[in-house]
Amino acid sequence: MQETSIRQQITELFQSRFTETIHSIEELPGAGSSRKYFRIISDLPYSVLACYGSDAIENQTFIYFSSVLSTAGINVPIVFACDKTAHIYLVSDLGETDVLHAKETMNETEITSLYKQILSDLLCIQIEGGKNIDFSRCLVRPEFDRTAMRWDLYYFKYYYLKVSGLEFNEQKLEEDFDKLLDFLESADRSYFMYRDFQSRNIMYKNGQLGYIDFQGGMKGPLQYDVVSLLFQAKANLSPKMREELLSFYIEELAKNISVDEQQFRKHYQGFVFIRIIQTLGAYGFRGLIQKKEHFIKSIPQALTNLKNELPIINAIVPMPYLSTLIDQLPELTD
Repeated sequence: MQETSIRQQITELFQSRFTETIHSIEELPGAGSSRKYFRIISDLPYSVLACYGSDAIENQTFIYFSSVLSTAGINVPIVFACDKTAHIYLVSDLGETDVLHAKETMNETEITSLYKQILSDLLCIQIEGGKNIDFSRCLVRPEFDRTAMRWDLYYFKYYYLKVSGLEFNEQKLEEDFDKLLDFLESADRSYFMYRDFQSRNIMYKNGQLGYIDFQGGMKGPLQYDVVSLLFQAKANLSPKMREELLSFYIEELAKNISVDEQQFRKHYQGFVFIRIIQTLGAYGFRGLIQKKEHFIKSIPQALTNLKNELPIINAIVPMPYLSTLIDQLPELTD
């Protein structure tokens, strides 16, 4: 759809919901998706965001999850209106600054405190949000099961490993993938998994946190979202801080459910590995193939994280062939 047409439809949708005059409609910088976001400045005492997305089902999933998470007490965008085609919807504006950028002006103590607040919110999202979500309404799959996990591994296989030009034995690689999947499948997957719970999707405004981009959520393990937050390549949290935050999360979790900490940590390490390997594949696709610069810049840290995790995951699930391949992976930046 042409931008002129999108702006006209945004104007019509806004005027069907509000009576105030619009002063400007500003398109916001894009990220990894094809969705377009616009900030509407009007006579309202607050700004409103408009989202245009060509996938109506994805938009409807976002709107549904937003309603459930808001009821659970999470600060997510409030949906004001949606057009009949479900391609454009209006939501409350949670601000211009995400946590990734907000933390740049903070010291270590402030960052740790902020991330503990985020992890406390995450527990509410996972447990309270998960109690009321109809997982049949999920966008991609209702659950982060073996099939979904294998898709993550294939993201790495096809968009980084093969792109690298490194020769490998398909059968041996699949055998190691299966070992990892066998282990990850044994984790409890009965909670709401946000799926892309990282600092770019957490807004920070006047000391308040807000959460966006959760439409890819599904039923899944608790560990995955913790990993997504703590191991985001661009956030570059120190191992010491990660451990402090993980311990905090487990302590808070134990106030809500029974936790076998040793087993929880083992599964956590498994999801660290699959999340990093999927992320590297995503950076390969968005950066090397789609030529989006900020994804390319994230590749070196993601590759370093992956190689650092090899001895840890191999102590839990030995994957000698996959480990050999990862050790040989080049740093692709163009």
